Amino acid sequence: MATAPVTTPPDSGPQGSPQVSGSWLTRGRDGRLSLFLPGEQEVVRWTEHGSGWQGPDRLPAPGVLPRVVLAQGEDGYVHLVGGRRTADGNLELVHAVQFQTGRPMLGWSSLGHPNRIAKWTGDPAAVVDGAGRLCVALKNGGGGVSVRLQQTNGGWGRWQDLGGRRVRETIAAAVDGEGLVELFVADATSVARWTQEKPGAAFAAAERLEVATTPAVFSALTTQSGEVVLFFSDEDGTVRRWAPGHEEDARLLLEAAGPGPLVPAAATIDGHPCTVLAQETADGEIAFAAYPTGNEDAGAWWTPTAPGAGGGLSLALCPDGERGLVAAVLPPGGQPLLNRQKTAEDGFALGRWKPLN
Repeated sequence: MATAPVTTPPDSGPQGSPQVSGSWLTRGRDGRLSLFLPGEQEVVRWTEHGSGWQGPDRLPAPGVLPRVVLAQGEDGYVHLVGGRRTADGNLELVHAVQFQTGRPMLGWSSLGHPNRIAKWTGDPAAVVDGAGRLCVALKNGGGGVSVRLQQTNGGWGRWQDLGGRRVRETIAAAVDGEGLVELFVADATSVARWTQEKPGAAFAAAERLEVATTPAVFSALTTQSGEVVLFFSDEDGTVRRWAPGHEEDARLLLEAAGPGPLVPAAATIDGHPCTVLAQETADGEIAFAAYPTGNEDAGAWWTPTAPGAGGGLSLALCPDGERGLVAAVLPPGGQPLLNRQKTAEDGFALGRWKPLN
């Protein structure tokens, strides 16, 4: 599962319309899809039911700001991370979880904040490791990154300061085939990678890639082989793929389809493991590209689709078993639209964008 990051200018605060990032389109253990969107004092959820959708269900989120990040593990649990103001005006992160598709969430609990005097520094990144433990990473007030890990007993460890200076707000995270979390953090001239030696362990610095990236395109994906790859765009607007541990440098893939965030996903096309990329174009369309995983030299090219949504979209992709890949898009102030892979056709083909029904 993958989704576009939502970026916010430093210290601007969570202003404007509701924003969602992370795995906001999910597939439960029962095979049903769910779609989550933040609202004022609530999270709105639609759940797949038979040939249609049920909802919206309005899940209470008292005091939670209308910016929510979602993550889902192999156990099917859906974790929601948001922020809320404390009585003294500071910011704290809060966490809630849905254990079963369509069921009520466990109430919101505080994760605190890495800074005693907390201010808005951008949306956190959230990912669930192979043991079902949530990892939350956040740009801290000192310009670096802090991480907090859930424990096996349900409690939380202390915030770990990974250091860094003037890092960007967008942090990419994914879980490798051994269930270990990998984090990617960019500053103006490089990308730093952080890894774990064993499940639940603290993070240690790994490779650093000397490259200038753009803030919008910065997403990590776990391939079918368990390899974690980072997708980013350079200053020339070219999308690159970096597979640390296997490649010293990043490989060129294709020119970016537009200025919007890029979302990668693993998919099966004609029986072969492939990687699908989706990105918003300058015209507000959603363009898709696909290539065989591990065979980037086969080439990839963009095919635009017109959701009729305008610019500033939130975008999510979710593999749906034998039914193929599902794409969801949220226009600003609008209703979510869905599109499905046509698995019966050769190559990668999509249908039309449709509202939930």
